[in-house]
Amino acid sequence: MLDLKQRTSQPPASSQPPAGCPLVTSALLTSEPMTRHTTYRIGGPADLFCQPGSFGDLRQALREAHRRDLPFTIIGNGSNLLVSDEGFRGMVIQVAGVFNGIHFQGDHVIVGGGTDLGTLLNQAARRGLFGLPFAVGIPGTVAGAVTMNAGSATRYMGQHVESVRVLDCQTLEIFDLARGELDFQYRRSILDCGRWVVLQIRLQLEEEDPVAIFARIRELLLRRKEVQPLAFPSAGSVFRNPGSLYAGKLIEDAGCKGWREGQAMVSPVHANFIVNLGQATAGHVFRLMARVQEAVWQRSQVRLQPEVRILGRCPEGLQGEGML
Repeated sequence: MLDLKQRTSQPPASSQPPAGCPLVTSALLTSEPMTRHTTYRIGGPADLFCQPGSFGDLRQALREAHRRDLPFTIIGNGSNLLVSDEGFRGMVIQVAGVFNGIHFQGDHVIVGGGTDLGTLLNQAARRGLFGLPFAVGIPGTVAGAVTMNAGSATRYMGQHVESVRVLDCQTLEIFDLARGELDFQYRRSILDCGRWVVLQIRLQLEEEDPVAIFARIRELLLRRKEVQPLAFPSAGSVFRNPGSLYAGKLIEDAGCKGWREGQAMVSPVHANFIVNLGQATAGHVFRLMARVQEAVWQRSQVRLQPEVRILGRCPEGLQGEGML
């Protein structure tokens, strides 16, 4: 277990904001609909909602949450998030787009945690750097990809991470953590605990011809359009792959493709996607997830675990560890 007390913090964040951090004062919104802040377009209101415009704003928001003794959670683009219909009884802090500087040093890159993955891939490709093919087309932030150790069957984010700079949400101190301290596992890392905000990441990418890189990116985007249901809002893969098995295959074998609950549907294109047909509620998705879990269990004796992160109250019947 990492002992942060033995580490030396950086100087106060107000004097050393991460590169690319705009100095814009943020507002603290009340009863903010989370439908506006997730790719699912689903979710009830957060009691308090903040989009910090600067590093100082982020610390101020955390201090306010501590002062009010409020639960809080940090989100990025909301691309892997399902918010309950009741919303969140606390403060949601959205950091996507705030810490978004990118600095290249040979085949290394220092990138702000709030940077969009697509922006990083495009800028790196122009410089002849690649290495994250699984990230093509994913509408998430770099910090989110590192926290969840996003990846494919053979490549994952942690392979390219050298270190991360984090803000401790409790002490408001800044620490640098090396890759060996991050405990990267399948769709997990030590960062996936809600204690830290990932401010900055140092990556090592792979040198390649830019023409070949962009050709590969186009190929991957076309492939993604063929195998994923991009016409409807979703949160990406709903369940984690259990071991060497594929969740999508297990769901398809259980006959769940096309199943519906209200306006939520198991995609006929990819069985591990539950899409919002237009007016889906979190309740619709929760019930459909529970039905899929039970169907897969009955057929294959495998209990699927959610990959999508769930914010707010989770209903009875849905099993898993992905609750915030």
